[in-house]
Formats: sequence, C-alpha cells, structure tokens
Amino acid sequence: MSDSNLSEELRIFLLESYELTDQMEQDLMQLENKPGDLPLLNSVFRALHTIKGNSSFLHLGTLEGLCHKGEAILDRARSGVLLLDPELITLLLKLSDHLREIFVRIEHGGSDSVDNIGDVERGLTSVLTR
Repeated sequence: MSDSNLSEELRIFLLESYELTDQMEQDLMQLENKPGDLPLLNSVFRALHTIKGNSSFLHLGTLEGLCHKGEAILDRARSGVLLLDPELITLLLKLSDHLREIFVRIEHGGSDSVDNIGDVERGLTSVLTR
C-alpha cells in the first residue's frame, strides 16, 4: 500500500480485495474449460459478494455497483439460467481488471470512481437485460 493516509479499514479492504480478485481470475480461467463447474462459480460469486459487501460498508458505491452486477450474472449461472461462455468469461475478467484499477486509485488516495468502466458496465447490464 502506498498511501500512508489510508485508514486501517481501507488497508485491510484493499489487501483482501486484491487477494479475492487474484482468486477470482484463477477461477474464471478454469471456468473456460469447465463452464458449469459449480464450486468454481461459487468461489467467483463469493469473491464478488465479499468485495461488494465491504464496499458497501466503506461507502464505495462504484465498486459496490460493479460487483453487484457481476454477482447477479454469476447467480444466474449458478442457477443454470445462464451459461458462462468465453465471451462472458472475458467480460468478467475485464470486470476484475477494472476492480483492480479502482483499488489502485483508492490506494493512492483517490475515490472509487474510474472514467473507463463504461464498456464493462454496459456489457454487464446487457447480459442482465437479456
């Protein structure tokens, strides 16, 4: 962590969130070969759910909203309504990249808003409105 002005809660949140996105990315890459693997889906879902909940607690609305949309997609996949095809896995990996960008911005004393999340957010919304 580079900004010494971060609160202890924010430091812990960022450390945990980096770890969760690492695990999420590994699980998503495994899901490319096993699209319906429920334990992997559950693991990715839990990662986003944890980041979302902690974001809410810390009043990080952009993070919370992005995680909520990803979580909703994964919930549909877990229930069998949606199959995680390569395009959707790529979108979720892009979501993970944007989450990391937001973490870095927060780490350097900024807010959780990022200018270039529009494509990912539109993609997530598009999947949810199918």
